[in-house]
Amino acid sequence: MEKPDQRDYDFSSQEGYDQYDAAVAEYERKKKGPMIGTEFVDTVEDVVKSGVEQISKVPILRTGLQYLGGAVKTVDQVMSQDQGPGGMIYRTYKNVKSASEEGFGDLAENVGVDRRIGEFGGGEIIDAFATAGTGVAAKRAANVIDKLPPGGMSQQLATAGISPMGLAPSGGSFTLKPQVMKAVTATDEPTLSAVRGGVRTGDTLVTGNQGKRLIRRDIAINDLKNNINEINSQLDALLELKGDPKNLNLFVNDTPDVKMLMNKYNGNVDRVANRLRERRIGAQESLSRQQSNVQPFEDTDPNYFRSKVGMDAKKAEEVSRKIQGYLEQHHLFPKGMSAAFFNRMDELIETGKATKDDLILMSEYAVIQGKKTGDVRSNLINMQKDPHSELHTILRAQGAELGKSDFTKMLKKVDNVDDLLVRWRDLLAGDAAYNIETAKIWEPLDELLKELR
Repeated sequence: MEKPDQRDYDFSSQEGYDQYDAAVAEYERKKKGPMIGTEFVDTVEDVVKSGVEQISKVPILRTGLQYLGGAVKTVDQVMSQDQGPGGMIYRTYKNVKSASEEGFGDLAENVGVDRRIGEFGGGEIIDAFATAGTGVAAKRAANVIDKLPPGGMSQQLATAGISPMGLAPSGGSFTLKPQVMKAVTATDEPTLSAVRGGVRTGDTLVTGNQGKRLIRRDIAINDLKNNINEINSQLDALLELKGDPKNLNLFVNDTPDVKMLMNKYNGNVDRVANRLRERRIGAQESLSRQQSNVQPFEDTDPNYFRSKVGMDAKKAEEVSRKIQGYLEQHHLFPKGMSAAFFNRMDELIETGKATKDDLILMSEYAVIQGKKTGDVRSNLINMQKDPHSELHTILRAQGAELGKSDFTKMLKKVDNVDDLLVRWRDLLAGDAAYNIETAKIWEPLDELLKELR
């Protein structure tokens, strides 16, 4: 069974998420067999509240609850076998799966999180941890966030990333990273004054809906980065062992994804390598899109890229314009361009030099400038294949559409929020504006030139 490709699913609806998660779960089951921890299913009903009360006295475990609420990204097998504090915490959680909602409310309160989050989460949080490392786990964590009470999530979760409270898995155990800060740290006045009628350093910007979106975004980004790393490792090993049939066979038999491709392409290593490269390109494209989708989608400006609503609209346009063949969706604000900048802000957040509020400030500044990023309808137009290809060729030749890697290198030495925001404002007024306006007139201009020839 081939690993599910995110490009094959419509994430504009809950149904799309459910279909993808179900496919990932089936893939994981066939690849690894039953998840570790299933042996507890028949015994967890006997767990009593006293066990939860004991756990609540362990500081790192209390932090673990908030970690789970933000995003579950710990590998089940590693944590189960780990003999350190991380493994102990993990196995203890497995044994309290069916503890009362009241008990989890107590745990939530112990870390300053609204107790209703714990009450709503209940055993679902434990389920998420018990199957961590799969798409299902990430989805369950997101489900808990979706159940937050009216008024949005607590400040801790609203400003948390993949590793809130500085907790992160490392080598199978938990380690502390720099504390995640709260509220806007930027002091760049042109940016601050343009957003929400004027923002001040220290203001809190992240709303409940934005917080939920950021958690989903963090989960997707982490999944895609892991996927890219896995593909790179598979590709390196495949090419290194190409001339070593014995060890190549051992590697293939130990790697279900590669084994499936080898069977499909009759052992042709070059064809398998090309297929892995195609997967990597697809994952890299999906990563750029997820990094660019900072703001939550809205009914008035929905997710349009390869979503059902977007594809239906594209089909209708193909019919109305009497297009021979098909139209291609084009991002007005190049996704690689915006992804590189947002990724740098993510990196500053991870090192404690910025906050999620700074990320929202950055994104909302672009919205105010009329330059939304990501897969929203307002950032997409449909173009015929040849004009679309020509547009990218011309923009790149002009140096107006640099690749994501080029921007990543340029931004590598940016080590503070204000410097990044200054460069962001310059980009929006320069290359981003040029790309957007050129794309809007490109196809009509191409048609006009054809008529004049």
